[in-house]
Amino acid sequence: MVVFFFLFWTFLTISPAQAAPQRLIIRLKPPQREVYIGQEASFKINLLDRIGLKNIRVIPAEWPNADVFLMGEKNGTLVEKDGTSFNMKELRLSLVAKSAGRMTFPPFCLSATAPTMISARDMPAEVKFKGAGIIEICARPFFLEVKKLPEYTPPLFAAAEVRVFDGVMPKSDSVKAGTPIKRSLLLTAKGTLPAFLPDFKVSKVKNCRIYNGKTERTEPPLKNGLIAALRKTVVFIPQHPGQVVLPEIKVPWLNVSTGKVETAVIPAHTLRVSAANEITREEKNKTLVATNENPQKNKDFSIRRRMSAGLIGCFACAILALYLWRFLRKRQKRKEIVRAVEKACLNGETEKIPNAVLLWAAKTFPEHSFVSLADLRQLFKGRSDDFVQRLEELEQFLYGTGRFAKHFPEAKENLGKDFLDAFTEASQTKIKPEREKRTRLPGLYPDG
Repeated sequence: MVVFFFLFWTFLTISPAQAAPQRLIIRLKPPQREVYIGQEASFKINLLDRIGLKNIRVIPAEWPNADVFLMGEKNGTLVEKDGTSFNMKELRLSLVAKSAGRMTFPPFCLSATAPTMISARDMPAEVKFKGAGIIEICARPFFLEVKKLPEYTPPLFAAAEVRVFDGVMPKSDSVKAGTPIKRSLLLTAKGTLPAFLPDFKVSKVKNCRIYNGKTERTEPPLKNGLIAALRKTVVFIPQHPGQVVLPEIKVPWLNVSTGKVETAVIPAHTLRVSAANEITREEKNKTLVATNENPQKNKDFSIRRRMSAGLIGCFACAILALYLWRFLRKRQKRKEIVRAVEKACLNGETEKIPNAVLLWAAKTFPEHSFVSLADLRQLFKGRSDDFVQRLEELEQFLYGTGRFAKHFPEAKENLGKDFLDAFTEASQTKIKPEREKRTRLPGLYPDG
């Protein structure tokens, strides 16, 4: 009897550190409790495993009034304070709430294949057995308080960082009346989606006709979080001599780090407009340089012309060797760029494909400008429809919203293989540079 009470007392007083460590743990690091509409909120899911799970996958789920993105995953080893070692799978996710109020998010669940010798006794209570060795484990639910943006005119959008850029063509401080002035506007914002970015508001300009191009919204790839981009082209055509002021553009936004309203500013541009038949300052300078040549230059040229034939021949050979070396180096670089695309496709590194294929396009077609995959699709439209389709599938895979099924390993493998086949075929397509149009004005108008 004394031995029985001793063993019973020992069982009651055993410390948690002496208990058998858990073999499967799922942990949630929730996002901040309060966010604004349109603000990115990041969170993590860690699965700690001492059982030997395989084929760990995200269970697709629809979260109402929110877009959810799988930003990346990492595999490694974690050692707890008590010395217990776990295989760890970490998932990094972001969500963007689209409505205000308290939002409760259901549990985030994973499925995996467990070894056949594992039974329910080896698992935590929250693990569900689905048959055929498949188990399901879910993290705890969480909630967010989503706040409305402050009243402001024009309306605000929430972001962690905002930048604005513009470019003006032609690059001159004076133009002739009737000459189109093309102004390209670009807005980038971290921590939000393109749908929340407001369009550029371009005010009227005296002495100008204005043509607004279409607004393009894109999601450039970013490993550490979401980024949204807004691009627009506006054409100004001055009607009479004088002065044209391309207006200053202000973009107010709410800085989620400080909680304050800030304003991104694109400064104004002032250009002098001369008559259509007037000689501009640049043309005058070129004329003066051509007419005021130094007589000494003519003398030097005469001396150089009398150089020996042998020296000229050596110089020509050196130039030929230089061009041959540059040609071989350029060819080698092209091969390396193509291999980078192939490597990203074959290794399933889908996040590296956009940058690799855009670099290939920039080097292959230097007469075109490539900012996003949309520019590449436009170039190959009607020339390689299979490649255009694979580009669309890649964008949907990387930047699509509300669907987790796209992140399954099979989707990566098939996407990479199909994309590589289409890219190989498209790289053989010869695209001749478009000839410059004779008419001035229509060729400079933006699309739309």
